[in-house]
Amino acid sequence: MGNAAAFPRHRVSASTARASRRLSLSPSTRARHPARHGAPRDADAHHRRSFLRPKSADKFYYLAKEQGYRSRASFKLVQLNRKYDFFSGARACMDLCAAPGGWLQVAAKYMPMSSLIVGVDLAPIKPIRGCTTFVDDITTQSCRAQLKRCTPEGVQYDVVIHDGAPNVGGNFAAESYTQAALTLDSLRLATEFLKEGGWFVTKVFRSTEYHALLYSMQQLFTKVESTKPVASRGTSAEIYVVCQGFLAPRKVDSRLLDPRHLFAEYEGPKQAIDVLSHAKRPRNRSGYEDGVSALYKECPAETFILCDKPAELLGQYHTFLLDASVRRDPRIE
Repeated sequence: MGNAAAFPRHRVSASTARASRRLSLSPSTRARHPARHGAPRDADAHHRRSFLRPKSADKFYYLAKEQGYRSRASFKLVQLNRKYDFFSGARACMDLCAAPGGWLQVAAKYMPMSSLIVGVDLAPIKPIRGCTTFVDDITTQSCRAQLKRCTPEGVQYDVVIHDGAPNVGGNFAAESYTQAALTLDSLRLATEFLKEGGWFVTKVFRSTEYHALLYSMQQLFTKVESTKPVASRGTSAEIYVVCQGFLAPRKVDSRLLDPRHLFAEYEGPKQAIDVLSHAKRPRNRSGYEDGVSALYKECPAETFILCDKPAELLGQYHTFLLDASVRRDPRIE
């Protein structure tokens, strides 16, 4: 007992014990289990994990995960419906290019119970309660036939929605044209299945075909508006067009729905340049003006003298010729 009192025990902390144990391990054991045996952690591990996160991981990405939506694009339709309220009174909805099914989920949530909701896409769509889906190409006759089989006899759709986009490898010019043609295909289906007074909601790109698309829709609906939901990224060229009040014409001019005619023949309204104004004009983000193939233009002086608005010609031409004929500049041939 006397020896125990003379030499009291010293308490050893847990951290000290682990440190002494690490020192007793061989270098090979510490190399095999670095995290377990106290080796310094990789300082870049957190950065690697953040790099592996999807680039779309913004607040709508996380909200979609929390609320069970299959994509962040669901909130675009939620915000569009909050603004225009096209789902509350709808009993039948058709979703074109519906995969992965986020817009179908929104339609099933905001439409009345027991509504008819049909979705189609080239990619398979996992089942959604209250929705009918199938795989097909919306540009084919087989898709039309399948849509008719999915639609009860005598039923017309109140809303047709479309959020499709092509994948052509980052070529924006080709992608915008293909997307515009895809929008025309969806509009053609809408004219076949929509009821009079129905809605058509679609995504479009701000491209050279944009005004031609608007022109086609304005011939078929009483009201056409363009809008950009908050959930749509500001850096994206996409906008959404909401068409209200389908006119249901007995016969639709096929040229309105044919991209070869519509995009080739339509010329948007030309805005004359006011050369007397000192206001700064916005730049054309797509490059030069639509339809401009030559950078150097000539005009006869006689045309300038006889014109009712000669100031507009000053903003359209570079040279005014005194002779009657316009000579061709070899630089633009």
